[in-house]
Amino acid sequence: MTFVAIVLSSCTAEAPDPTPVPTTPTPSSPPVTTSPTPTADPAVEQAEAAVLAAYDSYWDVSAQALADPSAPLPDDFDRYIVDKARSGLAESLLWAEQNDVVMVGAPVISPTVDSIVIEGERTAHVVDCVDSTDWVLTHRATGEPASSASQQNLRVTADAWAVFYEDRWVIREVTLNRDQPC
Repeated sequence: MTFVAIVLSSCTAEAPDPTPVPTTPTPSSPPVTTSPTPTADPAVEQAEAAVLAAYDSYWDVSAQALADPSAPLPDDFDRYIVDKARSGLAESLLWAEQNDVVMVGAPVISPTVDSIVIEGERTAHVVDCVDSTDWVLTHRATGEPASSASQQNLRVTADAWAVFYEDRWVIREVTLNRDQPC
């Protein structure tokens, strides 16, 4: 983004007469007020907050479940995660258990709601930069980091889609764009 500053000046041939300075103080003029910037629709703000809370729960549940794939599923596993997001996480848990690996730590996320529809079929699209620098695939038996055959980006963009289901927003699909670092 480029910013351009425009400076305006005026030139006169002769300096104007100095303006007399009052000897008595004058009351200060009231501060200039501007119209407040219109705020977003409270219903949209509330829906966006609920979508982001569901998305945060998705990652919290994922980190908790992948920390010990053989343990019982976290209580919120089915509360905010449905469809492809649920099956993808279940597949990751099965793979981790079969390969005797766990995820140590947690990802750092910074999501924003890219778009949201709150009328009719309520849906939302979340964009994120998922940082897995401190979320390490580790051999359960040794506690040593598991090497990866391919060098993956540790910070990648993510897209998530949410829907309003029953009485809450839920995450139905999450795609990590491993070829799109952020």
